[in-house]
Parts: sequence; structure tokens; C-alpha cells
Amino acid sequence: MKKEKRIIIASDAHFCHIDWYGVPTRERIERMARDLNAEYERDPYEFILFLGDYSLDHWKWLIKGSYLARGICNTTDFINTCCCDLPTPYYMIAGNHEQYGDAKWREITGFPRSFTVECGNYVFILWDSYGADLDPTEHSDGTYTPMDIEGMRKIMNSYPGKKFILCSHHVYITKESSELGNFLADPDILCLFAGHNHCSNIAELPAGDGIKNLLRTGNYSYSGMKKDTLRCMWGFRDLYLGDHSLRSAYLVQEKRCCDG
Repeated sequence: MKKEKRIIIASDAHFCHIDWYGVPTRERIERMARDLNAEYERDPYEFILFLGDYSLDHWKWLIKGSYLARGICNTTDFINTCCCDLPTPYYMIAGNHEQYGDAKWREITGFPRSFTVECGNYVFILWDSYGADLDPTEHSDGTYTPMDIEGMRKIMNSYPGKKFILCSHHVYITKESSELGNFLADPDILCLFAGHNHCSNIAELPAGDGIKNLLRTGNYSYSGMKKDTLRCMWGFRDLYLGDHSLRSAYLVQEKRCCDG
């Protein structure tokens, strides 16, 4: 049996003007970087997938998003603070608070808004779940875009013999098409990962006559005032890829915030 390959998946760090739980934003993101590096020292991983919401660059509440209101791109601050000294490659897709068009997003991050990452017999499809109304001129929290199932199938057909893991910032089930369940029933689709709600639980999505697991990737910011704050502790997920198996855990470092 080949050695398992390990991946880290994180989201919802929100480098911004708010110092949650009394921890200054820059210090919090520096802690996140230290935690990611410490986790590599404990048990090395291949790469990191970041699934959006690095900022409040686009935001419709209170003092509004930093990019439209003040010309500040905190996504760049997140990259400079968290990503420059990481021990492995990393990949980034946008969240609903990064409403940059593809050209601007590439300029900021070096990545398109949707793409794939291969790891052995597995392919991660990183799809853009907030890909509408980009480069806005008014403040908003983003426009959800349902999964492009036909486009997904084309991607899968271009990787014959591979298994697939779908990753996005969010999966908004009530805004998805009625075809989603049948699509997820494809045995080559193993599971999904998403952030957005700041929780770390595992949800079950209808998939034909069965289910597929949606693994939430937590946060490194705030609980969102949810009652079950134990699901919202600062952390990130890992994923072990075996020959014929997957396993994942939500990792919380010592002495990290739960809810105040």
C-alpha cells in the first residue's frame, strides 16, 4: 500500500478591520500561518487549498467593503501575512467577499477563479460559487452562482480514470438546480468541501438514492453568532488520500478561540 498523501483545506480567515475576541487581525493571521507551519512539522502535507473569504474587501454592512470604500485590498494583506512563508504550495479561490473579476483576481493572487489541482489519482475541482456580478460598483455580499454541471462533466471527462473532490467557497443547496443530486450520484465524485458558514461539521447532501458528504472547513475569524460555537473554533481541515480511502479531521490548535 502506498503512503497516504495529506492535504490541508482552510477558509474564512477575514483579514479586515475587526479584531475578533480581542486579537488584532494581523496577529490572528500570523497565528494562522504559524499553525499551518506547525502542522507541517507535525505531519507533512502536500499543499494547501484556501476556499475563500480572506477579507471583507466587498461587504455591504457598516463601514462597507474595504476595496470599494477605501481602495484597500486586504486579500493582498492576507497573502503577504499568511502565505509567504508556508512550507508547501498553496492554491486560492475567491469567496463572496472577494468579488474581483477574473483578470483582477489573477493579478492579486496568481490564480484563476476556477481551476483544478491533481494529486495522484485524485483531482480537486475548485469551482467559483460567487462568480456573478463581479467587479461591482456597489457594496454587496456577492451573488451566488449554481454549479455548472455541464461544465463539471466536461472537466471530469478530461481526466479519465480519476476520482474527484469538489471544492468551493459555499454550496447553497436551495439555489442549486434539480440536477445536482443526480450529478453527485456519480461514483467518481467522492465528496465536497466548502466554507462560508464558519462551521466545521459534515453535512449530507442528496445524491441520487444515496448521499455525499459536504465537509465544512471552519474559520480563523469568528463564530458568526451561531449557538453551536464548538463547530466554529479557529482551525482548518486535513484530508488524507489513500489508494482506496479518504479520511479527514478538523484541526484546532491549542489555546485558540471558540467564542469570546
